[in-house]
Amino acid sequence: MKELSLITLSIVSHGDAERITRLLASIQAHEPDTRARFHVILTDNLKDDLPDFDPAPWASLKILRNERQLGFAENHNRAFEQARSEYFSILNPDLVLERPIFERLLGSLQTHQADLIAPQIVDETGTVQDSYRPLPTPFELIRRRLPGYTFKPYLPDSNGMIRPDWIAGMFWLMRSETYRQLGGMDRRFRLYLEDVDFCSRARLQGMKLLVDTQVQVRHDARRASRRSPYFLFLHLQSALRFFSSPVYRQIRKI
Repeated sequence: MKELSLITLSIVSHGDAERITRLLASIQAHEPDTRARFHVILTDNLKDDLPDFDPAPWASLKILRNERQLGFAENHNRAFEQARSEYFSILNPDLVLERPIFERLLGSLQTHQADLIAPQIVDETGTVQDSYRPLPTPFELIRRRLPGYTFKPYLPDSNGMIRPDWIAGMFWLMRSETYRQLGGMDRRFRLYLEDVDFCSRARLQGMKLLVDTQVQVRHDARRASRRSPYFLFLHLQSALRFFSSPVYRQIRKI
């Protein structure tokens, strides 16, 4: 029997106990031998909001409880410091697996010599979400908020693969060495565009990003920055940081 690869799952909670319970249950229901292969690291960004989950179904389960709230990048970087697996995966708490996915993704990662891979993300109706996109521009960020904007999914190649400029950090799977080589995410980004920055730095190092459209995961998108002035402020702050960065100036030349 083929030995299953060890994977660390990093999940950050901002009052997401119910969603994380559902996500973990869906992984248990669909993935083989979770007790032998999945190391789960949960970060409670509200310190005492998450309950103590049962570690029995997993190779290990650890909860990191923050004394103060940290950003998306710093939370996952801290989780990575605890990771000891061959592969590292970042998951949003509002994802749900509806079938086995990790073996297929690992196979595609190896077959296509990719460095970071993700499934295609769909909503509850099966509509493809904009979890991968071209390199953003200031105008494009504005255009996405105007009436009439719709996301047009890319056409995959003959193997079902899409090679975008960047992939949203709601679901990433990569070798731990890849995350280490890139130095993790830039913690100066609080909530937005740290995934764009990470993917841009990966591409500048010649790394390949892939979305496997033969694998789908359901996502309940909340779009907080479109409802909350505070999250909109964080989004604008991150956009200013990215568009004024050397990374953006360099990646535009590719």
